[in-house]
Amino acid sequence: MRLFRLELKRILKSRRALILLAIALLLSVAMAYLPISFEGINRPNEDGTVTELDGLAAIKYKKDFYKTSAGEVTPDRIKSALETYQSCVREYGPVEEDGFPLAVYIEKIVPIRSWLNGLSEAFADPLTGIGADLMDIDPNDIDGAYYEKCAEHLQDVMRNEQRENKTAQQKALEKYSELDTPFYLHSGISKDAFDYIEFYILFLAILCVAIAAPTFAGEYQTGGDSILRTTKYGHKQLAITKILAAFTLFVVTFLVGITVHILILDAAFGTDCLKTSFQMRFSIINLPNINLGQLQIILAAAGLLSVLATVSCTLFLSAKCKDTLTVLLISIVVLLMPLFAYVAMGGATWLSTILPSAGIGMQNNFLCQLANFNYLNIGGMSFWTPHVILISAGMELFVFTFLAIHSYCRHQVA
Repeated sequence: MRLFRLELKRILKSRRALILLAIALLLSVAMAYLPISFEGINRPNEDGTVTELDGLAAIKYKKDFYKTSAGEVTPDRIKSALETYQSCVREYGPVEEDGFPLAVYIEKIVPIRSWLNGLSEAFADPLTGIGADLMDIDPNDIDGAYYEKCAEHLQDVMRNEQRENKTAQQKALEKYSELDTPFYLHSGISKDAFDYIEFYILFLAILCVAIAAPTFAGEYQTGGDSILRTTKYGHKQLAITKILAAFTLFVVTFLVGITVHILILDAAFGTDCLKTSFQMRFSIINLPNINLGQLQIILAAAGLLSVLATVSCTLFLSAKCKDTLTVLLISIVVLLMPLFAYVAMGGATWLSTILPSAGIGMQNNFLCQLANFNYLNIGGMSFWTPHVILISAGMELFVFTFLAIHSYCRHQVA
């Protein structure tokens, strides 16, 4: 335990480590503020003028309108929302045109807009997937058959995306059939807020890699490792202690940073909206049977696992390489490789999902995989990419940690 405390103290005495940890905490606040600042709405005044609201003022103003749309997403309520929309369009013209009265839009359309997005998707063209025009949907077609229509749309999507893989199609439909319906809606927190959680995890991963890079290689460079190896605990026990100290520091930093980030978002948008079903914020045919509150926890847990797996790879490289710069460069390439592979290959592949940092990035991140319908196929079997990412990261965390210890013990002092 004394050796563990000394190793933690050594890391925290490093000016570079302290600066990077401070940046991690500052980014937690800054990146939580961004999606809040992006919120905006025009408020009509009694004298006919319009006031532009931004940030917290816009969020507060929207909450008053969204209260009327909160609750279970039943076919009857969806039908009523569609009838209201169609009635307004017949009277005032298309909503998108400048001639549509702003006061009517704010009063009648804004509260039901979240309901209508899923409706257009559910009645999409089965061949092209293009969403249906709300004016072309017959309200009577919604009665008692809304969720069956959603399942039919999922079947069409999977048939188009996984045409040659019947197993993937069947697994997606089975998973969708397990969802709790009717869905629940309480508008509030935006999709941007969840994107910024993933962006923050990406920056945390980069900072943790930068701190972990010199763990072993730094002492190789200075020659301090030659002295440490002559001590009683200078081999295996020292390697384990260094790794445990690094992991402890990163876990604490991650948990503090992500907790502060999420608490700021929840304080701004409110916690009631976290009861909203995943499908009502992203796509009506998404597969996860979770709400937005559970989504925050899942993103944080998956992000921590991916960050630790990436750091374990960096520690392995640090034990193998003789200088910190080489370790850092290779580690950054490994960290960003899933993103490059996802973009270069036009979607999810085994390469973009089995690397330690597969759940970290932009289009390839864990949130995007939860919201998409990517299945990887091999030997007649199909695997949903979020499951592949989690299993791979868990295995690599242990494998690279073992290899780091083994490599350090076998390192030959020059």
